[in-house]
Amino acid sequence: MTDFITGLLELTAWSMPRPAMFGTFHIMAALISICAALVLAAVFRRHPADKVLSVTGWILVILELYKQLFLFFIVNQGAYDWWYFPFQLCSVPMYICILLPYTRCRIHNAMLTFLGSYALIGAAAALIFPEDFLRSYVTLTLHGFIWHGLLLFISIIALHAEDTDLSLRGFAGAAIIFIFLSFVAVLINIAAEPLMASAGLPESYAAMFYMNPYHISPQPVVSSVQQAIGIPAGLLLYALCIIAASGIIIRTAFVIREKNFN
Repeated sequence: MTDFITGLLELTAWSMPRPAMFGTFHIMAALISICAALVLAAVFRRHPADKVLSVTGWILVILELYKQLFLFFIVNQGAYDWWYFPFQLCSVPMYICILLPYTRCRIHNAMLTFLGSYALIGAAAALIFPEDFLRSYVTLTLHGFIWHGLLLFISIIALHAEDTDLSLRGFAGAAIIFIFLSFVAVLINIAAEPLMASAGLPESYAAMFYMNPYHISPQPVVSSVQQAIGIPAGLLLYALCIIAASGIIIRTAFVIREKNFN
């Protein structure tokens, strides 16, 4: 079975020179991802948001399954790299989209608000700084741009949904979801720390939400802050900045909605 899976994956293991950050490929791929997200959002924004987001969530599951198998069997030759465990800020919208139709009332509305704001933050940050998915394999690189284009699509659909709570209560509900998920991410990072050496990948580590308490973040600005004030304080400031950015997005969407209805 393993040989069969590996053989199938090798059919898509097309090599390419690793694209440069801010090079032509990066800029063009990011622009295409953004334009595709905007077009898809214009087509589907009048459809039931829960159904659109749920289907998109399952598309993300299929994409993630391919990525995990490719990394395990082709890139790492049977070793699991916890760096790519699917619990990043860019990964959790997949789970929330799938769960969304089964939730009600305030939780449902807060999840929509989370998707509209935090998914947008994750998509924008990754498309601007896509170092993690600018790879020497065509499919892995395309996977990254398609994934984050879909995140942008998700955020637009969520912000247009009638049930999305753009009030202060909605902001607070989305922040609580983010804080809870951040706590889970830190626990995963701590639990995975001793596993990397035994997996044969001693140079790697788990960085869910880029909140590892043992390692300086690879993100440019965050790493500088952590070096200046320490990792714990840097993580707290990082989380507060993300929450503040979500607040700006939610407030902006609220103002736009009010103008459209008045």
